[in-house]
Amino acid sequence: MMFRSAFLALALTAGAAEAATEDFLGHWQNPDPKGSGLTHLAVTPNGGNGVDLRAYGDCRAIECDWGIVQGKVYTASPKSTDVQVVEATFHFGFAHRHITLRKDASGKLRFDMLIELADNSARHDYAVSGVLKKTSWVGPVTQVWQNQPGLQTGWGGGARSVTPPSPDESCTMIDTTGARAVAENGYWFVKAKGKVIVDVGKDEKTAMLAEAALRHYKFDRRCTSGGPFKSYWKSASGFATDKMAGAICLKFQPTTAHLIRSSNSWKIVDGADTLVDLGVNKKKADAMLGLIRANRLNAECFIRYPDPVMSFWLSTPAVP
Repeated sequence: MMFRSAFLALALTAGAAEAATEDFLGHWQNPDPKGSGLTHLAVTPNGGNGVDLRAYGDCRAIECDWGIVQGKVYTASPKSTDVQVVEATFHFGFAHRHITLRKDASGKLRFDMLIELADNSARHDYAVSGVLKKTSWVGPVTQVWQNQPGLQTGWGGGARSVTPPSPDESCTMIDTTGARAVAENGYWFVKAKGKVIVDVGKDEKTAMLAEAALRHYKFDRRCTSGGPFKSYWKSASGFATDKMAGAICLKFQPTTAHLIRSSNSWKIVDGADTLVDLGVNKKKADAMLGLIRANRLNAECFIRYPDPVMSFWLSTPAVP
């Protein structure tokens, strides 16, 4: 441990370029992995100032996945936002690998790695160093590395456009005046002026919640972004700003949500969470991501989950 502590102290004083946590995010490739065995490294957000790392190593004929670990972020001082070093330890095979990352002025990551051997052999523990270059990658840290050229690196390594995509929203007005939950032949509906607004099935509680949501938020339109897929409710004043009791809300960060392609399906993800799966239609996925970023949406809410009968987005500083 003294060896490791001294190694970290050296890294902290090695003159790293001034950087923020965001500067470490993405997928990084080692152009010369022979000496260190480290081939790729993915860094993704993990709430606040935290990060997760996933490393891959050279196992001769194949590339080994060392797994996902939580990184430790070190700043220049207790109150500083200048990130000097990101550290993580990977336990894989017969070795423990302690990695420290520093950002240099050219935009690369410089890494130092201590390898502690645990194979009871006569070999010595050793230290290596190298440089990582940012590369294109599709997929969050929880997905296995997929090398697809021509895609630009975004938050957490996900592909993103050079310019923010357009929300491209389309809404249909719905008269919800006097909406009420009613039962007919054992099935529940929310109706307004004789028209079915929400079809619930045999779930009375969900029908009551759907009626309450229409009243609470004054919903009067159903919208889509990028085409007729995944509709959501809004009111004349815009997106909802508070969480109604009984609604199930899945929180995320609009600044770290990003677009990925996995198995020919375009998805909007935040860290390990998939927010929307939009199939093969990238234009639709771009529009949805644009909607999230333009309106700083930070939660998707449902009346009943799973198998929701209504969904809507929240844009609020805090989601309980």
